[in-house]
Amino acid sequence: MGILAVLALPLLVLGISGIIYIYQSVKWLLYKSAVQNKVVVITDAISGLGKECSQVFHTGGARLVLCGRTWEKLEALYDTLITVADPSTTYAPKLILLDTSDINCIQDVAKEILKCYGSVDVLINNASMKVKGAVQSISLELDKKIMDANYFGPVILTKAILPNMISRRTGQIVLINSIQGKVGIPFRAAYAASKHAALGFFDCLRAEMEEFNISVSTVNPTFICSYHRQTAPANWEASIWKFFFRKMAYGVHPVEVAEEVLRTVSSKKQEVLMANPIPRAAVYIRTFFPELFFAIVASGIREKMKAKKEN
Repeated sequence: MGILAVLALPLLVLGISGIIYIYQSVKWLLYKSAVQNKVVVITDAISGLGKECSQVFHTGGARLVLCGRTWEKLEALYDTLITVADPSTTYAPKLILLDTSDINCIQDVAKEILKCYGSVDVLINNASMKVKGAVQSISLELDKKIMDANYFGPVILTKAILPNMISRRTGQIVLINSIQGKVGIPFRAAYAASKHAALGFFDCLRAEMEEFNISVSTVNPTFICSYHRQTAPANWEASIWKFFFRKMAYGVHPVEVAEEVLRTVSSKKQEVLMANPIPRAAVYIRTFFPELFFAIVASGIREKMKAKKEN
């Protein structure tokens, strides 16, 4: 009796862990099966996140149309995908050259995309361009380029694909955006502005497309980190600015985001915020306590200027 009592708790924990594992495995298989045979378009498929999304959707049996700016990198991605997946259960991806910052060519590229399979079930707007610097140091030309890549590019491509979805009364648009579409960080004005604009557009689009049974989803990670992530050492004596905003740089891995994109597509989630508690707090403080938020931002600017003068 004593031995059974001792073993009861470990066995219970083991049993619950097994049930959770089986449940999660089955759920993941259901997520993948939901995209089987679907025509999925991924922009900037040659980026870190684009590659992971391509892998996840390809192994799920989706009919992929992969877009990117470099043909050689697209071909390399193609070779990788057809090598790692079972060809009897997957489709060979279609490759399309597309630079979303070149807004004059997007409409023609959209026609090429539609020719691949005659329709699009899921459009994943993944392409993005970043810039960092003080407002006065960023040229208007660069501001415009950032806006073209992060706002006008996804908008033009989406509007070119939408008539096909509307005529079929089905489809899903996914925007891979950023937490900076919800809260601006100093020295990233152009980037944050483009992300705010994109989020505003797709929020409006979501409401308008409901009558056509077209889903619109936004995925907002804090920061998509590199494959070889190095965790910065903790500094408990850092200022509130460093604690509050530098925590936003502790981003998520491309694999995590790609898996979340698949879950978002399969369950038709409207909005996802991928962030640890500190960036989440920043979003809520900006919304409900704006004066506190702006005070923290101002203290960070003063600290930065002081550090520059000391150096």
